[in-house]
Amino acid sequence: MKSNDQVRLFPQNHLPAAALRDDPLGTLTLFKVPGVGSVRFRILIGLLGSPAEVFKASETALKNVPGIDSHTAAAIRSASINGTAEKVLRELGDCGARYVSIWDEEYPAQLKEIHDPPALLFVRGSLPAQEEACVAIVGTRDPSLYGIQQSHRIAEELARQGIGVVSGMARGVDTSAHEGCLQGEGRTYAVFGCGIDTIYPTENKSIAKKIETTGGLISEFLPGTQPDPGLFPRRNRLISGLSLGVLVIQGDIKSGALITARCALEHNREVFALPGSVEDRRSRGPHSLIREGATLITSSQDVVEAIGMQFRSTDERGIPRPMPVLNASEQQLVVKLSFDPIHIDQLVRNLGLPVQSVLADLLGLEMKGIISQLPGKLFQLRRV
Repeated sequence: MKSNDQVRLFPQNHLPAAALRDDPLGTLTLFKVPGVGSVRFRILIGLLGSPAEVFKASETALKNVPGIDSHTAAAIRSASINGTAEKVLRELGDCGARYVSIWDEEYPAQLKEIHDPPALLFVRGSLPAQEEACVAIVGTRDPSLYGIQQSHRIAEELARQGIGVVSGMARGVDTSAHEGCLQGEGRTYAVFGCGIDTIYPTENKSIAKKIETTGGLISEFLPGTQPDPGLFPRRNRLISGLSLGVLVIQGDIKSGALITARCALEHNREVFALPGSVEDRRSRGPHSLIREGATLITSSQDVVEAIGMQFRSTDERGIPRPMPVLNASEQQLVVKLSFDPIHIDQLVRNLGLPVQSVLADLLGLEMKGIISQLPGKLFQLRRV
């Protein structure tokens, strides 16, 4: 066998991130080869280390790589000779996007945990930071006023506590969630079911620009990929994969929001559902999830409590500040509070604790910057 028929294995104690960053044309050419896709791309780069090494390999050698058949090997050899990604590279530059590989430190650790993470993410703006907690909010494209208000309110409250909001920038609940997060001066991430160069729906161009500035626009599809119903289920698994939990706000039994919830279950993420009117078909999806064991939520507090976090604020850059340490009784108290003022007497009744104990914990939370006291012995979570 000729030497170039041997697969030259990449040293496994090194990662190919730098090789992919330094060779954008080769990276995109290989990724674009028909039949390669994310799985085979990961195998090829994982074994050989770089697009250049893949393209050096003979067709015979490529067929020795697990998962590479003769048709795909021939397509890779053809691409290595002809090159196919100049247009893709130009399209990325035109829309201000870049790619992040699964070997890059920037690639979200949460997303790596799903069974089929994309080999490349195309990004405008930023990806969630490794230490950043995110919650997905999804729902119908045709929500009621109640659905719009609730998605906006909960997203805004989560944002003010330093929790990122992930959604799909679709009409309806998704858009309202993005807007609420922006209103709360938080970081929100929109996952596309098309190429990163295509804003869909087109009326969301303005909000997309805001999202790109404070958070990020994300796609696993090559630029030029047009919106297609068959792509959205794949998009939905990324929404779940980037998040600690998925909140469904309105949607019928067969809606895309429920597909995202199913993905969350597969990814071992929390699933939340907002109840609604039994007479509204848009409540069928959330109610079905609740019957199956999803957590019923009525506020952002319920979400925060379920994912095991405490309320926190962000600095002027939108980065979460370190969370203050709360004792057990403070933790019990903080989940009873909201941005709406509540009287001390009501808190005492809700907690079933002596008033002196509740007052001591309220003082502790106020000193830690978590709550504010208003005249008349009223208390609320602090808006920062």
